[in-house]
Amino acid sequence: MYRHLLVTVDGAPGGIDAVGHALELARALSARVTFVLSGTSPNAYLPGARMPEHGAKVEAAARAQGVSYAIAPAGGAPLPDLARVLGCDLICIAALPHGAPAGAGAQRRRLFAASGVPVLVCAASHSPAAARVIARCLDAHRAVAALLHALLRHAAHAGEPGPDAVACRRVLADLAGLQAQRFGAGEEARLFATLRARTESVEAELDELERQHRRDAQALDALARMASDAQPGAAFDAALARYARGVFEQMGREEGVIFPAARRYLSDADWTELDEGPAGRASD
Repeated sequence: MYRHLLVTVDGAPGGIDAVGHALELARALSARVTFVLSGTSPNAYLPGARMPEHGAKVEAAARAQGVSYAIAPAGGAPLPDLARVLGCDLICIAALPHGAPAGAGAQRRRLFAASGVPVLVCAASHSPAAARVIARCLDAHRAVAALLHALLRHAAHAGEPGPDAVACRRVLADLAGLQAQRFGAGEEARLFATLRARTESVEAELDELERQHRRDAQALDALARMASDAQPGAAFDAALARYARGVFEQMGREEGVIFPAARRYLSDADWTELDEGPAGRASD
């Protein structure tokens, strides 16, 4: 029985599926997980924190699943070598997407041939409708992340007059609108409601996410007031870092707990209805 899983994290849709799959497996086996953060760009790091965006996500997902975890940088070492150094007995990787370059396939085959540690390819199997719904939810996550990174770039000048302060207030307004859409009548809100109707297994997690969404809406309002009132840049920067970290952790809980549960409990008919949306139901 496997006791220590090594899981690669890169933020790609397939990688997100792999994280959810690996956490569910680790929970079932009472195993622990070490996440390897690969391909992290400098602007993925949050001010006031030492963990990149993807690290904040997987940390929150692991905590929500009750799985013991650690986070390690890739450091350029081959995965089998890293697994041996860390004492991992199973490597979990994402399935290659359709149309992946030939070089990626060749690299994958070399990994299978050379690894002395078993390798599990975490391939998500779901209907086309489910894939489209989840893809749109992840698109919304990426849109929020892009706005947050834009805010983080402007944060140092948020309390000063001039173009940066104006841009910061504009991005805050865009972010507030996007968050309100996501949790009002958006794809994620409808997905959560459907999941509640199908299972009680993640009810506590959904309740917690709702509390966090309300709390973060208040935090976003406070950020807007600070930007409008020209509060000191350092205070705005600290508040923004806390808000960004909270949002990335929420995304991690959704990607690592809620989306896998939805794939397990929702029927093809549920996914089709979600995919069609309110307009599709109105036309029936």
